[in-house]
Amino acid sequence: MDAKKALNIIAGQCSKKEYCSFDVMTKLARWELAEKDIAAIMEFLVKNRFVDDLRFAEAYARDKHRFNRWGKLKIGLMLRQKHIADTIIDEALATLPEEQSDTICLSLLQQKNKSLKEDDLYKRKAKLFRFALSRGFDYETISRCVRQLLG
Repeated sequence: MDAKKALNIIAGQCSKKEYCSFDVMTKLARWELAEKDIAAIMEFLVKNRFVDDLRFAEAYARDKHRFNRWGKLKIGLMLRQKHIADTIIDEALATLPEEQSDTICLSLLQQKNKSLKEDDLYKRKAKLFRFALSRGFDYETISRCVRQLLG
């Protein structure tokens, strides 16, 4: 595929959906373009704001928090896997409201608590903590929510 065709295709895709620069570069590399062509295409996409890592990170964090009900730790980890800079990740996570994290964590723990068959309070708390940690919530948030749920 030549560079002009690749640019048209990738610009069209970026105008419909948010992509981070790592995903775009990976896609361009799969199309077996030369390094100089990839660099030129990326420069064009960034300069014309087709690709903006901060905008991508904020949208990703907002969507994963709201729809997948992930905590900040898991969102940050997934953004790091997409090679997003730590400063951008911090900015994106700062846009998430703290009280919403507590509400989401508490509702997840309430659902999980109903499904647990454990009678021992200590083991029940441990299972709830492990579950919430796997969803990416921090220890303080989990602790507040478990205390509110189980007393």
